[in-house]
Amino acid sequence: MINKRRLIKTFIDLVKLDSLSLREQKAAEYLRKYLKRYHLRLRELGRPPGGEIGNLACHLPGRGPRLLLNAHIDTVSPGKGIRPTKRGRYIRSDGTTILGADNKAGVAAILEIIAILIEKNIPHPPLDILFTVAEEIGLIGAKAISQDELKADYGLVLDGGDINKIINQAPTQDNLFVTIVGKAAHAGIHPEEGINAIKVASAAIAKMKLGRIDQETTANIGLIRGGKATNIIPEEVELKGEARSHNLIKLKKQVAQMKNLLQASSRQAGAKCRIQVERMYNSFRIEPEHQLVARVAKAMRQENIKPQITKTGGGSDANIFNELGIPSIILGVGADHVHTKKEQILMSDLVAGTKIVLATIRGFYRG
Repeated sequence: MINKRRLIKTFIDLVKLDSLSLREQKAAEYLRKYLKRYHLRLRELGRPPGGEIGNLACHLPGRGPRLLLNAHIDTVSPGKGIRPTKRGRYIRSDGTTILGADNKAGVAAILEIIAILIEKNIPHPPLDILFTVAEEIGLIGAKAISQDELKADYGLVLDGGDINKIINQAPTQDNLFVTIVGKAAHAGIHPEEGINAIKVASAAIAKMKLGRIDQETTANIGLIRGGKATNIIPEEVELKGEARSHNLIKLKKQVAQMKNLLQASSRQAGAKCRIQVERMYNSFRIEPEHQLVARVAKAMRQENIKPQITKTGGGSDANIFNELGIPSIILGVGADHVHTKKEQILMSDLVAGTKIVLATIRGFYRG
Protein backbone atom coordinates (compact mmCIF):
# COMPACT_ATOMS: atom_id res chain seq x y z
CA MET A 1 0.00 0.00 0.00
CA ILE A 2 2.86 2.40 0.76
CA ASN A 3 4.23 4.00 -2.41
CA LYS A 4 7.89 3.15 -1.81
CA ARG A 5 9.26 5.15 -4.71
CA ARG A 6 7.35 8.28 -3.73
CA LEU A 7 8.29 7.91 -0.06
CA ILE A 8 12.00 7.69 -0.84
CA LYS A 9 11.81 10.57 -3.33
CA THR A 10 10.02 12.72 -0.76
CA PHE A 11 12.72 11.96 1.81
CA ILE A 12 15.51 12.84 -0.63
CA ASP A 13 13.75 16.05 -1.65
CA LEU A 14 13.37 17.06 2.00
CA VAL A 15 16.98 16.49 3.05
CA LYS A 16 18.20 18.63 0.16
CA LEU A 17 16.43 21.60 1.75
CA ASP A 18 18.44 23.53 4.34
CA SER A 19 16.43 23.71 7.56
CA LEU A 20 18.68 24.42 10.50
CA SER A 21 16.87 25.29 13.72
CA LEU A 22 15.00 28.61 13.44
CA ARG A 23 15.69 28.62 9.68
CA GLU A 24 13.09 26.14 8.42
CA GLN A 25 11.30 28.31 5.83
CA LYS A 26 12.35 26.23 2.80
CA ALA A 27 11.09 23.02 4.36
CA ALA A 28 7.83 24.75 5.30
CA GLU A 29 7.27 25.87 1.73
CA TYR A 30 7.78 22.29 0.54
CA LEU A 31 5.24 20.99 3.06
CA ARG A 32 2.66 23.59 2.05
CA LYS A 33 3.05 22.73 -1.63
CA TYR A 34 2.92 18.98 -1.00
CA LEU A 35 -0.24 19.14 1.13
CA LYS A 36 -1.99 21.59 -1.18
CA ARG A 37 -2.40 18.67 -3.62
CA TYR A 38 -4.64 17.05 -1.02
CA HIS A 39 -6.52 20.26 -0.24
CA LEU A 40 -4.88 20.57 3.16
CA ARG A 41 -3.78 23.94 4.46
CA LEU A 42 -1.15 24.30 7.15
CA ARG A 43 -1.66 26.82 9.93
CA GLU A 44 0.99 28.17 12.25
CA LEU A 45 0.82 26.95 15.83
CA GLY A 46 3.18 28.90 18.08
CA ARG A 47 6.47 30.42 16.92
CA PRO A 48 9.71 30.26 18.95
CA PRO A 49 11.65 33.49 19.51
CA GLY A 50 13.88 34.29 16.53
CA GLY A 51 12.29 31.71 14.26
CA GLU A 52 11.55 32.28 10.56
CA ILE A 53 8.33 30.31 10.97
CA GLY A 54 6.31 28.58 13.64
CA ASN A 55 5.12 25.02 14.04
CA LEU A 56 2.84 23.90 11.22
CA ALA A 57 -0.39 21.99 11.76
CA CYS A 58 -3.40 20.63 9.91
CA HIS A 59 -6.28 18.28 10.72
CA LEU A 60 -7.78 15.24 9.00
CA PRO A 61 -11.28 14.46 10.28
CA GLY A 62 -12.06 10.84 11.13
CA ARG A 63 -13.74 8.57 13.66
CA GLY A 64 -12.24 7.26 16.87
CA PRO A 65 -9.71 8.60 19.38
CA ARG A 66 -7.93 11.72 18.17
CA LEU A 67 -4.25 11.08 17.32
CA LEU A 68 -1.38 13.55 17.19
CA LEU A 69 1.16 12.67 14.48
CA ASN A 70 4.41 14.61 14.86
CA ALA A 71 7.88 15.05 13.39
CA HIS A 72 10.23 18.04 13.56
CA ILE A 73 11.54 19.71 10.41
CA ASP A 74 14.74 21.27 11.73
CA THR A 75 18.18 19.66 11.65
CA VAL A 76 21.53 20.08 13.40
CA SER A 77 24.77 21.35 11.89
CA PRO A 78 26.56 20.71 9.61
CA GLY A 79 23.30 20.67 7.71
CA LYS A 80 23.69 23.11 4.82
CA GLY A 81 23.98 21.90 1.24
CA ILE A 82 23.25 18.25 2.01
CA ARG A 83 23.83 16.00 -1.01
CA PRO A 84 22.08 12.67 -0.41
CA THR A 85 23.19 9.63 -2.38
CA LYS A 86 21.87 6.09 -2.66
CA ARG A 87 24.56 3.55 -1.85
CA GLY A 88 23.27 0.03 -2.08
CA ARG A 89 20.36 -0.30 0.33
CA TYR A 90 21.21 2.94 2.14
CA ILE A 91 20.88 6.67 1.66
CA ARG A 92 23.83 8.67 2.97
CA SER A 93 25.24 12.17 2.65
CA ASP A 94 28.48 12.83 0.77
CA GLY A 95 30.34 12.77 4.09
CA THR A 96 30.73 16.53 4.51
CA THR A 97 27.39 17.03 6.27
CA ILE A 98 24.79 15.17 8.25
CA LEU A 99 22.07 13.43 6.23
CA GLY A 100 19.10 14.92 8.06
CA ALA A 101 17.20 11.66 8.50
CA ASP A 102 16.70 13.08 11.99
CA ASN A 103 14.01 14.08 11.45
CA LYS A 104 13.23 14.33 7.71
CA ALA A 105 12.56 10.57 7.72
CA GLY A 106 9.68 11.15 10.13
CA VAL A 107 8.41 14.07 8.04
CA ALA A 108 8.50 11.99 4.84
CA ALA A 109 6.67 9.13 6.57
CA ILE A 110 3.87 11.45 7.70
CA LEU A 111 3.49 12.97 4.23
CA GLU A 112 3.27 9.51 2.66
CA ILE A 113 0.70 8.38 5.22
CA ILE A 114 -1.46 11.44 4.49
CA ALA A 115 -1.22 10.77 0.76
CA ILE A 116 -2.18 7.09 1.12
CA LEU A 117 -5.09 7.76 3.46
CA ILE A 118 -6.60 10.31 1.09
CA GLU A 119 -5.81 8.60 -2.23
CA LYS A 120 -7.09 5.21 -1.11
CA ASN A 121 -9.95 6.67 0.94
CA ILE A 122 -8.83 4.60 3.94
CA PRO A 123 -10.94 4.98 7.10
CA HIS A 124 -8.94 6.48 9.95
CA PRO A 125 -9.36 8.27 13.29
CA PRO A 126 -9.14 12.06 13.57
CA LEU A 127 -5.52 13.09 12.93
CA ASP A 128 -3.77 16.21 14.15
CA ILE A 129 -0.68 16.59 11.97
CA LEU A 130 2.04 18.69 13.60
CA PHE A 131 5.42 19.58 12.12
CA THR A 132 7.47 21.24 14.84
CA VAL A 133 10.41 23.61 14.46
CA ALA A 134 13.51 24.23 16.58
CA GLU A 135 13.39 20.83 18.28
CA GLU A 136 17.14 20.41 18.12
CA ILE A 137 17.87 23.47 20.27
CA GLY A 138 15.86 22.61 23.34
CA LEU A 139 12.40 21.69 22.02
CA ILE A 140 11.58 25.39 21.89
CA GLY A 141 9.19 25.00 18.97
CA ALA A 142 6.95 22.58 20.87
CA LYS A 143 7.31 24.74 24.00
CA ALA A 144 5.73 27.63 22.08
CA ILE A 145 2.45 25.71 21.75
CA SER A 146 -0.19 26.43 24.37
CA GLN A 147 -2.10 23.59 26.00
CA ASP A 148 -5.47 24.63 24.57
CA GLU A 149 -4.13 24.35 21.01
CA LEU A 150 -3.61 20.57 21.23
CA LYS A 151 -6.73 18.41 21.56
CA ALA A 152 -5.42 14.90 20.79
CA ASP A 153 -6.05 11.86 22.96
CA TYR A 154 -2.72 10.18 22.10
CA GLY A 155 0.49 11.11 20.32
CA LEU A 156 2.90 9.36 17.96
CA VAL A 157 6.24 11.14 17.66
CA LEU A 158 8.29 9.86 14.71
CA ASP A 159 11.71 10.82 16.02
CA GLY A 160 13.37 7.51 16.86
CA GLY A 161 15.76 5.26 14.98
CA ASP A 162 15.22 1.51 15.22
CA ILE A 163 11.87 0.54 13.76
CA ASN A 164 11.33 -2.22 16.34
CA LYS A 165 11.55 0.10 19.35
CA ILE A 166 8.63 1.64 21.20
CA ILE A 167 10.13 4.37 23.37
CA ASN A 168 7.81 4.83 26.32
CA GLN A 169 10.16 6.65 28.72
CA ALA A 170 12.42 9.70 28.53
CA PRO A 171 14.33 11.62 31.22
CA THR A 172 14.13 15.05 32.79
CA GLN A 173 16.93 17.42 31.76
CA ASP A 174 18.41 20.34 33.69
CA ASN A 175 20.94 22.69 32.08
CA LEU A 176 23.59 24.55 34.04
CA PHE A 177 24.82 27.97 32.92
CA VAL A 178 27.96 28.95 34.85
CA THR A 179 30.12 32.07 34.95
CA ILE A 180 33.33 32.11 36.99
CA VAL A 181 35.01 35.48 37.50
CA GLY A 182 38.64 35.57 38.60
CA LYS A 183 41.16 38.37 38.15
CA ALA A 184 43.10 39.42 35.07
CA ALA A 185 46.87 39.97 35.19
CA HIS A 186 49.83 39.90 32.82
CA ALA A 187 50.76 36.25 32.40
CA GLY A 188 54.48 36.95 32.05
CA ILE A 189 55.10 39.86 34.38
CA HIS A 190 52.61 39.52 37.27
CA PRO A 191 50.95 36.08 37.00
CA GLU A 192 50.77 35.76 40.80
CA GLU A 193 48.41 38.75 40.89
CA GLY A 194 45.80 37.02 38.74
CA ILE A 195 43.13 34.43 39.43
CA ASN A 196 42.84 32.09 36.46
CA ALA A 197 39.13 31.48 35.90
CA ILE A 198 39.79 28.62 33.48
CA LYS A 199 41.97 26.87 36.06
CA VAL A 200 39.24 27.29 38.68
CA ALA A 201 36.68 25.73 36.34
CA SER A 202 39.05 22.93 35.35
CA ALA A 203 39.70 21.96 38.96
CA ALA A 204 35.97 21.60 39.56
CA ILE A 205 35.31 19.69 36.33
CA ALA A 206 38.12 17.24 37.08
CA LYS A 207 36.32 16.16 40.26
CA MET A 208 32.85 15.86 38.72
CA LYS A 209 31.06 12.63 38.01
CA LEU A 210 30.33 12.94 34.29
CA GLY A 211 29.19 10.64 31.52
CA ARG A 212 26.95 7.74 32.50
CA ILE A 213 26.38 7.99 36.22
CA ASP A 214 24.04 4.99 36.36
CA GLN A 215 21.36 3.38 34.19
CA GLU A 216 19.01 6.31 34.81
CA THR A 217 21.36 9.28 34.94
CA THR A 218 23.91 11.06 32.72
CA ALA A 219 25.81 14.34 32.98
CA ASN A 220 28.08 16.41 30.77
CA ILE A 221 29.99 19.67 30.53
CA GLY A 222 29.64 20.47 26.85
CA LEU A 223 30.75 24.08 26.36
CA ILE A 224 33.54 26.18 27.84
CA ARG A 225 34.50 29.66 26.69
CA GLY A 226 36.94 32.10 28.20
CA GLY A 227 40.19 34.01 27.93
CA LYS A 228 41.36 36.80 25.62
CA ALA A 229 45.03 36.13 24.89
CA THR A 230 47.88 33.87 25.95
CA ASN A 231 49.58 36.71 27.81
CA ILE A 232 46.56 37.51 29.98
CA ILE A 233 45.45 35.49 32.98
CA PRO A 234 41.83 34.72 32.02
CA GLU A 235 39.46 36.73 34.20
CA GLU A 236 36.21 35.09 33.15
CA VAL A 237 35.06 31.73 31.87
CA GLU A 238 31.59 30.51 30.90
CA LEU A 239 30.48 26.90 31.10
CA LYS A 240 27.38 25.11 29.93
CA GLY A 241 26.54 21.67 31.20
CA GLU A 242 23.61 19.35 31.68
CA ALA A 243 22.30 16.50 33.76
CA ARG A 244 19.53 14.06 32.83
CA SER A 245 17.77 11.36 34.77
CA HIS A 246 14.62 9.27 34.84
CA ASN A 247 14.74 9.70 38.62
CA LEU A 248 14.18 13.20 39.99
CA ILE A 249 16.00 12.49 43.25
CA LYS A 250 19.08 11.34 41.35
CA LEU A 251 18.86 14.36 39.07
CA LYS A 252 18.74 16.75 42.01
CA LYS A 253 21.74 15.00 43.58
CA GLN A 254 23.78 15.17 40.37
CA VAL A 255 23.05 18.86 39.78
CA ALA A 256 23.90 19.64 43.42
CA GLN A 257 27.22 17.81 43.10
CA MET A 258 28.17 19.83 40.01
CA LYS A 259 27.16 23.12 41.64
CA ASN A 260 28.96 22.40 44.91
CA LEU A 261 32.22 21.56 43.20
CA LEU A 262 32.14 24.72 41.10
CA GLN A 263 31.35 26.87 44.13
CA ALA A 264 34.00 25.21 46.30
CA SER A 265 36.70 25.59 43.65
CA SER A 266 35.80 29.26 43.23
CA ARG A 267 35.88 29.97 46.97
CA GLN A 268 39.25 28.27 47.33
CA ALA A 269 40.79 30.42 44.60
CA GLY A 270 39.10 33.65 45.62
CA ALA A 271 36.94 33.77 42.49
CA LYS A 272 33.24 34.50 42.11
CA CYS A 273 30.82 31.92 40.75
CA ARG A 274 27.35 32.46 39.29
CA ILE A 275 25.23 29.41 38.46
CA GLN A 276 21.81 29.28 36.82
CA VAL A 277 19.94 25.97 36.53
CA GLU A 278 17.16 25.72 33.95
CA ARG A 279 14.69 22.86 33.57
CA MET A 280 14.64 22.02 29.86
CA TYR A 281 11.89 19.41 29.98
CA ASN A 282 10.29 16.91 32.32
CA SER A 283 10.41 13.13 32.10
CA PHE A 284 7.57 10.90 30.99
CA ARG A 285 6.66 7.24 31.26
CA ILE A 286 3.83 5.48 29.45
CA GLU A 287 3.00 2.13 31.01
CA PRO A 288 3.75 -0.89 28.77
CA GLU A 289 0.12 -1.98 29.23
CA HIS A 290 -1.23 1.32 27.87
CA GLN A 291 -3.43 0.83 24.80
CA LEU A 292 -1.22 3.19 22.77
CA VAL A 293 1.79 0.93 23.34
CA ALA A 294 -0.31 -2.18 22.76
CA ARG A 295 -1.62 -0.97 19.40
CA VAL A 296 1.85 -0.06 18.14
CA ALA A 297 3.17 -3.45 19.26
CA LYS A 298 0.32 -5.15 17.39
CA ALA A 299 1.13 -3.16 14.25
CA MET A 300 4.78 -4.19 14.49
CA ARG A 301 3.88 -7.85 14.79
CA GLN A 302 1.68 -7.49 11.71
CA GLU A 303 4.83 -6.45 9.85
CA ASN A 304 6.74 -9.44 11.32
CA ILE A 305 8.76 -7.17 13.60
CA LYS A 306 9.25 -8.09 17.25
CA PRO A 307 8.49 -5.00 19.35
CA GLN A 308 10.92 -3.81 22.01
CA ILE A 309 9.55 -1.46 24.65
CA THR A 310 12.42 0.66 25.92
CA LYS A 311 13.49 4.02 27.33
CA THR A 312 15.73 6.70 25.88
CA GLY A 313 18.32 8.99 27.39
CA GLY A 314 17.39 11.82 25.05
CA GLY A 315 14.64 14.39 24.99
CA SER A 316 12.14 15.00 22.21
CA ASP A 317 8.91 16.82 21.55
CA ALA A 318 7.21 13.81 23.15
CA ASN A 319 8.37 15.19 26.53
CA ILE A 320 6.45 18.39 25.86
CA PHE A 321 3.29 16.66 24.59
CA ASN A 322 3.19 14.39 27.63
CA GLU A 323 3.61 17.42 29.88
CA LEU A 324 0.64 19.00 28.06
CA GLY A 325 -1.44 15.97 28.95
CA ILE A 326 -1.25 13.96 25.71
CA PRO A 327 0.15 10.44 26.30
CA SER A 328 2.82 10.18 23.59
CA ILE A 329 5.45 7.64 22.57
CA ILE A 330 8.40 7.79 20.19
CA LEU A 331 8.69 5.56 17.12
CA GLY A 332 11.56 5.11 14.69
CA VAL A 333 11.59 5.16 10.91
CA GLY A 334 15.20 4.09 10.39
CA ALA A 335 17.51 7.05 11.07
CA ASP A 336 20.97 5.79 12.08
CA HIS A 337 24.16 7.49 13.38
CA VAL A 338 22.21 10.73 13.77
CA HIS A 339 23.96 14.06 14.42
CA THR A 340 27.10 12.81 12.63
CA LYS A 341 28.49 12.88 9.11
CA LYS A 342 28.03 9.10 9.09
CA GLU A 343 24.27 9.44 9.40
CA GLN A 344 22.37 7.07 7.12
CA ILE A 345 19.04 5.37 6.61
CA LEU A 346 18.21 1.91 5.35
CA MET A 347 15.53 2.43 2.73
CA SER A 348 13.68 -0.74 3.71
CA ASP A 349 13.52 0.55 7.32
CA LEU A 350 12.00 3.84 6.17
CA VAL A 351 9.32 1.89 4.31
CA ALA A 352 8.70 -0.60 7.13
CA GLY A 353 8.58 2.12 9.79
CA THR A 354 6.02 4.04 7.74
CA LYS A 355 3.91 0.89 7.38
CA ILE A 356 3.94 0.40 11.16
CA VAL A 357 2.69 3.93 11.78
CA LEU A 358 -0.02 3.56 9.14
CA ALA A 359 -1.15 0.25 10.64
CA THR A 360 -1.22 1.83 14.11
CA ILE A 361 -3.39 4.69 12.87
CA ARG A 362 -5.82 2.31 11.16
CA GLY A 363 -6.05 0.29 14.36
CA PHE A 364 -7.54 3.29 16.18
CA TYR A 365 -10.36 3.77 13.67
CA ARG A 366 -13.86 3.38 15.07
CA GLY A 367 -16.40 2.75 12.28
